Amino acid sequence: MKRSSGVLLHISSLPGPFAAGALGRQAREFADLLAEMGCSYWQVLPVGHHSGGGSPFASRSLFALNPGLIDPYALEGAGLLTGDEIGWLFARQTPKADMPSAMEKKRLVLLRKAYTRVGARESREIAAFAEKHAGWLDAYALFITLKNYYGDAPWGEWPAIGLRLHKPDAVARAQKQYENEIMFWKFVQYTAYGQWAAFREYANSLGIGIIGVLPAYASLESSDVWAGSRLFQLNAKHMPKSVGGAPPDAFCKNGRLWGCPLYDWDEMRPELFEWWVSRIGNARALYDAVIIDHFRGLHEYWAVPYANKTAKKGEWRKGPGAGLIDEIKARFGDATIIADDTGADDRPAREFVESAGFPGIRVMQRGFGESAEPGHMIDGYPAACAAYTGTHDDNTVLGWYEGAPEQARADSFAKLGLGPPDRGKPAAGADICRAWIESLFGAKPDLAIVPIQDLLCEGADARMNDPGAPSRRNWAYRVDERKLKSSLDVKWVAELNKRYNR
Repeated sequence: MKRSSGVLLHISSLPGPFAAGALGRQAREFADLLAEMGCSYWQVLPVGHHSGGGSPFASRSLFALNPGLIDPYALEGAGLLTGDEIGWLFARQTPKADMPSAMEKKRLVLLRKAYTRVGARESREIAAFAEKHAGWLDAYALFITLKNYYGDAPWGEWPAIGLRLHKPDAVARAQKQYENEIMFWKFVQYTAYGQWAAFREYANSLGIGIIGVLPAYASLESSDVWAGSRLFQLNAKHMPKSVGGAPPDAFCKNGRLWGCPLYDWDEMRPELFEWWVSRIGNARALYDAVIIDHFRGLHEYWAVPYANKTAKKGEWRKGPGAGLIDEIKARFGDATIIADDTGADDRPAREFVESAGFPGIRVMQRGFGESAEPGHMIDGYPAACAAYTGTHDDNTVLGWYEGAPEQARADSFAKLGLGPPDRGKPAAGADICRAWIESLFGAKPDLAIVPIQDLLCEGADARMNDPGAPSRRNWAYRVDERKLKSSLDVKWVAELNKRYNR
């Protein structure tokens, strides 16, 4: 990677008139801001069709895009919707993104209206899109159709056993029976992919690359697992034997229980991991660079018995290792790939990451105080990495500072050259945030990324996600448009990029 900088902001967190951000005017305006600041990248979180719980890492498909990100105004421009119809979707600006409501309750109503007005030209384009993406789209469109038909019941509980087990004859009959509804869902994905391509093209025209995240696992309630059950560790009833997670750590004393079925690497290996590698190919069509989430899981992964309520009791199992990495490099050697190696703490996992040769991730917040992780101390960052003030799983800088132990605060002041904190007078939040950001920009890493919350110097209530916390606030952060205009110091960031050759 060239020496550069970027901002972390998920599409759903953009401001705008709808209940969640979309790929419309506000997305283009933020790309304009990035260009004005001299940044080279916009990092987003996974943009898959999420499964309703809010987390972008849990999706109905690892290949389908989230209909909730579709901009209705683009459909008006295409003559498929009217301004009055779109006006019905308007909601008073709220501080939190409401992804399920935005997608299921309102936006899909408009998409169904638009679908009834599709003409001959659009029909041909949809058919061409469906043929190109048939490898995942056929199963996805039928899966969503059946999920709706069965009242969103888990696919393992569908009464039709042939459909539950994805038997070819049952699937063929259902595809014929629900043909129009299936075509609607293909239209939705055609629309989402088209808008995403336009969004990326606009950003690229400004010199802004899009960084995306490849989730580590597929959700149990996804077309990936339903249609590709042989690729996962499932029992005879197609239920997980064990599920993915992470052992207890500084974030979560009970570990993190993701509940996702585990890959059957032995089944994938003879096919050179074709299905898994195809995910990289799909990501290349969406992003200019891709972060592989939970990278250490490719070396070894934490397997938790399916019935467990926490991730405390599990075991490490071997992943695909170098075999998968070699295949990715053979197929996509020119791709810009970043390894999310933040959980690779032991020597074997670290050696695996280093042997893969992909730049890793460093996080400033994890490098201060008595619990500082050596790899995240800013003075030891390598050039070949992406470094953050904090990620989507961390607190904001201001939130960290306000809740950190005194020793950790003092350590941060010393390492960032701020002098000792005045115990009688708390440091100004803006000064703290600016010091962290400037230190990051001036550090050795090729890529410096700052969450928008830190650029706006927001507190803990603006945190994107608190791992392991059953909080409705998770994934709901929304940028306030007035604050974006009044508090984002575009000129200062541009000066930093110029001063530190980013």
